[in-house]
Amino acid sequence: MTRSTGMLGYCLPLSIQPGQGTDLKISSNGPETCALEVLRIICGDIDPSGPGESYEPQDWGNAASLAIGHQRINAGSYAIVDPAPDLEHPEHLSVSLHFFPTRNSGGDQVLFHWGDLSIRITADGRVCCNAGSSAALAGTALLLHHWYRLEATVSQAASRVSLAIHRLKPIGEIPSDEDIDVELDNWTCPTPENPLLLAAAFERLEDERAVTHSHFNGKIEAVTITNDRQKLPVAMWDFATDINTNRMIDSGPQGCHGVLINTPARAVTGHNWDSSVESWCEAPSQYAAVHFHDDDMTDCQWRTSLTITAPKSAKSGYYIARLTADGIRSDVPFFVSAKPGAPKAPLLLLAPTATYLSYANTHIKFDSHNTENLYEAPMVLSEDELYLNEHRELGLSHYDTHSDDSGVIYAGERRPMLNMRPGLYTFNYLNDTHIIKWLEQRGIAYDVATDEDLHRHGSRLLDNYRVVMTASHPEYYSTRMWDSLNDYQNAGGRHIYLGGNGFYWRIAYSDVHPGVIENRRGMSGVRTWEGEPGEHHLSFNGEPGGLWRTH
Repeated sequence: MTRSTGMLGYCLPLSIQPGQGTDLKISSNGPETCALEVLRIICGDIDPSGPGESYEPQDWGNAASLAIGHQRINAGSYAIVDPAPDLEHPEHLSVSLHFFPTRNSGGDQVLFHWGDLSIRITADGRVCCNAGSSAALAGTALLLHHWYRLEATVSQAASRVSLAIHRLKPIGEIPSDEDIDVELDNWTCPTPENPLLLAAAFERLEDERAVTHSHFNGKIEAVTITNDRQKLPVAMWDFATDINTNRMIDSGPQGCHGVLINTPARAVTGHNWDSSVESWCEAPSQYAAVHFHDDDMTDCQWRTSLTITAPKSAKSGYYIARLTADGIRSDVPFFVSAKPGAPKAPLLLLAPTATYLSYANTHIKFDSHNTENLYEAPMVLSEDELYLNEHRELGLSHYDTHSDDSGVIYAGERRPMLNMRPGLYTFNYLNDTHIIKWLEQRGIAYDVATDEDLHRHGSRLLDNYRVVMTASHPEYYSTRMWDSLNDYQNAGGRHIYLGGNGFYWRIAYSDVHPGVIENRRGMSGVRTWEGEPGEHHLSFNGEPGGLWRTH
């Protein structure tokens, strides 16, 4: 039996035009070399009772022997400031922030890490400030889903480390405040060369690779660093600014702006949200928090193994780079899309890549209690699905929840997507290749373009086609995609709709987050999770999320 998970990969970008190239990024779980063959998919359903798999080999992009190796995935979101602030008075440092824990992970969760200073939540749920070999440890465990404010101070002059924790909303007789003060010993003040991190700890390995660990699950807000006894700010990161980006803006004197990695959730309610508004656009100051997760993953950041360039004569369609080595056969998907304004056929098939991405690497078979009712059959699991369940660092789908039970609102294409390639999992990438085989057998000329092409190019992509065909499940649509297809219809264009549950959820793309789509489940519709109060508006563009039918 040929294994499918011994080598994994993805193409960046996922969709190219004839004459363009895509970077193939491969990670091996064993083989050091592999052969590569580019195939155009006619039908990718390998079910023996189905229509029959079929491929068209290409004379481009192939390699007889390609050197490969293992590439790690650094899952978990965090914020990084590099270079970090420059402290004028290294003998005194104070850090203050608000935080909202959402999970007891059973291990350390780091809120703040900078050189020899870290603030973490211990395995038993207590806050600890570590300054060198000194540790100021709280005596009381945190309550989940409550806002706290903390201030940690390291003073070499006083030779003390102090930690003050305050829960913002009192509860009965439960104490709200805690103050800890211990002696300082063997501490080195951090410098600008030490990267400053929020929601994770930083480590540089022997091979100079930077990795993170001990990721925090929850929200962080209003991080401030002061550097003298007068508490004049050195840095003040305000997450209410540039909410639709991956930037964290420092309003302090040095302008040490940071970057958010792996797309933690923005446009989430902060400590001062009073339920008077439902959109972050109305009151950004009430959405000045970021929700981090230890299983966020939207970009593997793998190195390129080979660049595949499609010739200008390449037919648009569904393609795979087929990797073979040592009893392993693994397929990596990509698309060759028709060039806007230059159709080669009267019919355009829109590949619903937003829907593929939304379902990519779904764990619903394992995580939902209702799987067999949904499928109306006993559960059957493929090698790919078993692998995904064990390797959640490959990232989640919009149908999953994070480890803290919050819904997954971002899904990225810069990772291996194991249910978006030939195989047995027919919903719904493979179903759409049935349409391709039917078109081929009937001799109907067609072009192919993707959802992202439609979003990027708008009506220009559709205007010169007599017919536009949407596939078996075009469920996820951005506003521009919706408007473009609507304009095409209103101008007399013919639309063949072959789907079910189409045009259902409203999504957003963002140039700041290439290859990532955002979906916010509302409070209606068939859904595996429901968004939190006040968090139903898309962070990428401010539009309301949820069902299209409600808008």
